[in-house]
Amino acid sequence: MKINISKIILSLSAALIAFSAQAADVKAPDQVAQEATGQIQQLLKDNHAKYKADNKLYYKTVNDVVVPHFDVPYIGRLVLGRNAKTATEDQRTRFQNAFKDMLIRSYANVMLDNYDSVKVSWQPLRMAAGATDVTVNSSLLRDGKQPVPVGFVMHLVNNDWKIYDITVENISVVINFRTQINAEIQKSGLDSVITRMESGDYSAKPKS
Repeated sequence: MKINISKIILSLSAALIAFSAQAADVKAPDQVAQEATGQIQQLLKDNHAKYKADNKLYYKTVNDVVVPHFDVPYIGRLVLGRNAKTATEDQRTRFQNAFKDMLIRSYANVMLDNYDSVKVSWQPLRMAAGATDVTVNSSLLRDGKQPVPVGFVMHLVNNDWKIYDITVENISVVINFRTQINAEIQKSGLDSVITRMESGDYSAKPKS
């Protein structure tokens, strides 16, 4: 089954929109998502021209406001896969940060262009009592196009729900990126991949 890069970008954008609020108390993951919807949209509405003119300011806003809702270290380990076991602590940290920054660069401009046209429809949360891992299911709604099923895979980290994967049409974004990046690591080495990601000269395209 093919997965379209544009759908992934829009889905990641929706994730930024949906999980941008700070929760003072532990809340159900879907409650956090629904209450958060609109915060980043409002920021973009109020500062759209400013962010268009200053990408660095926009990237910093995304990083400061939204990224804390993602379990970046865990995502980094998942994407590295077996390479995480042989990587040094410095390599793991650099890879986590570089991968996060690469994602921000990949979808930031799309988010700017679509912040007011992409809507999220939430499905009822199905979670067993005491569960610490759950998928919040939703659909991306765009005018004139078929809804795109999106799942936000979350777990509890220090009493906060954090995203560690996103599924698009039931396909894991993490697994898709892991397939490509691990092939690149085998070909040129982890340090080379990290350096390219840090320099911005890398664009992960999930394998079809």
